[in-house]
Amino acid sequence: MKITTHDFFNKESKSDIKLNEFIKKCFEQTDSVIKYFKEFRENKLDEYVFALQNRLKSELKESQYKIDIFKLDEIEKNLSLLHNYPEMEETIINFIWKILDIPKDFDTLNEKFNLLYFNIRKAERHLSYYRVKAIEDLLGKEECIKVYKNIVEYLIKEMKEQESREQPEDPMKVTRIESRKFVLENYKKLGVGDFTLGIYDDYKEIYRFDRCIVHEVLKDFNDPDIAYLSSCYLRDSPSNNEGYIIHMRKTQTLHHNKFCDEFYWNNSVYPDAEQPSLEFTENMGKDK
Repeated sequence: MKITTHDFFNKESKSDIKLNEFIKKCFEQTDSVIKYFKEFRENKLDEYVFALQNRLKSELKESQYKIDIFKLDEIEKNLSLLHNYPEMEETIINFIWKILDIPKDFDTLNEKFNLLYFNIRKAERHLSYYRVKAIEDLLGKEECIKVYKNIVEYLIKEMKEQESREQPEDPMKVTRIESRKFVLENYKKLGVGDFTLGIYDDYKEIYRFDRCIVHEVLKDFNDPDIAYLSSCYLRDSPSNNEGYIIHMRKTQTLHHNKFCDEFYWNNSVYPDAEQPSLEFTENMGKDK
C-alpha cells in the first residue's frame, strides 16, 4: 500500500463562482426538500417553510441586501414550490449574500466572483443545515431523522434521474486514477482538508480525514446529528451506490468522531469490499 499525507486545509483559499448559478442551485436544492417534505407531511408544509425562514432570519439579524439585480425568472424556471413563497426566496438570497461576504452596496452581477471557498461551502452547508433543523423544530429530533432520511431517498432518485453518465463497456477497467488526481489537485487548490490517503491499487483506496471543510463550517452549531444528516448522509445512504461501478462507504465522520474513514472501491473488481478497520485507518501513515 502507498500512503501519503496531505495537509491542505486553508480557510483563505478562493474560488470563482457565478452568483446567479449559485443562487439557482441553492433554490433548487431547497425546492426539492420542500417538495419531498410535502410527500410526508403535507398538512405541515406552510409551517415548515415558515420554520425554515425563521431559522435563516435568525442568522441574518436584520441585514438586507439588494435582490433586484438577480434574474429571478431564470433562477426559478425549474422550481416546483419555492416560487410560491417569494419572501422565502428573498430570505435565502439575503442569507447567502451575507455569508459570502459580498458588500451590501454591490449593485451588479459580474460573470464570476472570486470568493473565499470556506464561505461558499459555509453558505450552502448552513442552508442545508437549517433545512433539516426546521424539520426538527416541527417534529422533534427522532421524527426529523426518520422523515429526512426518507426525503434523502427521493433526493438520490432525483439526482440519478438528472445524470447522464455513459456506462463503460468493461466495468472491470474503471479505475480511481483520474478521480484521485482530481481530488488531490482540487483539494489542495480549495483548501478542503487535511487527510491521509492509502492506495491499495488502481481500484481501491481509503482516506482518513483529520480535518474537513464540511465539518469545519458546521461544528459551531454543536449539533452533530443534524450536521451529519444535512451534509453527509446523502452520500452515505446505501442506495447512493446503486447503479455505480465505484462505490463509497464511511463508518464514521468528523461530526461524531475524531476522523472520517472514506473508502472507495470498484465493486466489479472487489464485490462488497471489506472496510479497513478503524484501528488500521486511524494509524495509517503515523509510523513515518
